[in-house]
Amino acid sequence: MTEGRSESLRRQQVRLAAELRAAGKTWVQAAEIFQTRFRLNPRVALRTVRGWSQTRAADEWNRRWPDEPKTFKSFSYWEIWPGKGGYSPSQDNLVRLAEIYECSVVDLLADLPSFRHLDSAAGTTLTAPRGTTTTLAGEIMVPGEAEILLRDLLSRRPGAEASAPLPADATGLYRLPEEVDFGELAQVIAMWMQRIPHSQARRDMLGNLTAALAVATVAPLTELAGLAQHADAAPAADLGRFDPATLAHCETMMPNLRKQGDVLGASSTLPSALAYRRIAEQQAKAAPNGALRDRAVTAYAELTQLSGWLCFNMGDYGSAQRFYDDARAAAHEARAVELVTYILCTMSHLATWQGKPRVGIDHAVAAAAWAEQSDTPYARAYAADVAVRALTADGQAARSKDTLDQEYAALQAALSGQSQRQSWWYFYDESFFWSTSAQNALKFHDADQVLTVTDKALKLSDQGNLHNRSFRLLFRAEAFARQRSIGLACQTITEAVELTSVNSTRRIEQRVRQLRRGLDPWKRTRAVKELDQAIGAYQSPPAS
Repeated sequence: MTEGRSESLRRQQVRLAAELRAAGKTWVQAAEIFQTRFRLNPRVALRTVRGWSQTRAADEWNRRWPDEPKTFKSFSYWEIWPGKGGYSPSQDNLVRLAEIYECSVVDLLADLPSFRHLDSAAGTTLTAPRGTTTTLAGEIMVPGEAEILLRDLLSRRPGAEASAPLPADATGLYRLPEEVDFGELAQVIAMWMQRIPHSQARRDMLGNLTAALAVATVAPLTELAGLAQHADAAPAADLGRFDPATLAHCETMMPNLRKQGDVLGASSTLPSALAYRRIAEQQAKAAPNGALRDRAVTAYAELTQLSGWLCFNMGDYGSAQRFYDDARAAAHEARAVELVTYILCTMSHLATWQGKPRVGIDHAVAAAAWAEQSDTPYARAYAADVAVRALTADGQAARSKDTLDQEYAALQAALSGQSQRQSWWYFYDESFFWSTSAQNALKFHDADQVLTVTDKALKLSDQGNLHNRSFRLLFRAEAFARQRSIGLACQTITEAVELTSVNSTRRIEQRVRQLRRGLDPWKRTRAVKELDQAIGAYQSPPAS
């Protein structure tokens, strides 16, 4: 641990758990102390006292019951419950959780409200469990729990031993991005927002979070270049020579950087992406001809595309186009046909967003041609997806409907699991298809149809992808506005705005302002005034 820094939360918990167990405390007794000390609910405390992440807990579950597998998401939902956004575990699942944590089912539910005091025969008034408070509506709320979990995530290195040295502050999120589980971080952010009932309290806490995460936006690229250093990689000062471990590290970082962008936003992720792109470029120049060079050039192409995508979300369309052109040329050089398809798809998306749907159609047609050469259903499905969006923007109802049908057929083939899925398709699933269907419905169908498909998209969404969730909420908000359900429209936009305050994405902010302009006829209503307050509190001012 660095001298002068306080002991990290994770190490405090590990040390305390070891002391309690050494003193003969049961897991339940130790968890009760954790509830009070760290303000956790019992389900979180029983996991945390063992030093387990949600992923580790899911692994323990799957080892015992492989026929009924769970992911960290299931544990997150159970731990959020009974707050908004959580799901109650079934009786069978509670029994299995009790077996994993070596406790009773009652121990798992100790934070639920008690109404024994309503019994006229009761002689005393019972209080809520230690470490918890209740809202006026009776919902359990643990004000500090999300903050504790967030700090825990920022200080934890997945896969490391519990006793290993850990970074002690939020800076570690950017100095060691490969060590952050962004899926869990997104769950914590969502829980934080959902468990705090008052908008001003949420606003204050999200403001603190955003300030803590702002380190990335000012981190010098010369420092970020050192991110590639690890036990097996070439030193940063010697990146002029080819090193397979350094290249492998760049490849490993790409999916992590994409997820970081989904959770924390483009501006927080771009410096790291640019640093890794520079390292990959050096490796591509130094790599020997043949398979290794193609691999290095492919890594450079993917990191260049990612940089373009981040610029796109920041509203810098000129830089996005330049990165995309560079990425496309590099992918062609490496003969990475499937990556060429993906880059062409993103170029189509960029053109359509800029109000050039005919150019978007051209890129989508080219993407479809390369997708046939790649013989990958994900490539065919996503090429159809961007074509639907371009055709929709161009007002071509019949062609967009036919292409939607083609997309769905290709998606079903992809989801059958018969083909290998490249990492850049991580975001593309059935929920994405329904999201694109919502955009099509906004153009050609009534608001009821939009709400139907948007509900499907949100229900199937990866809750860790805050970027996609925000856009889908805005589709729903537009449908409410068309129905003149102004209160529901404003509430839904506000939810997206709150997500945007963490995942700072200029495109989402532009969409919010566009929807807000459509609400001008109701600007004197309480709902719109409250929306204006939320936009003013959470969003950055428009670019001049």
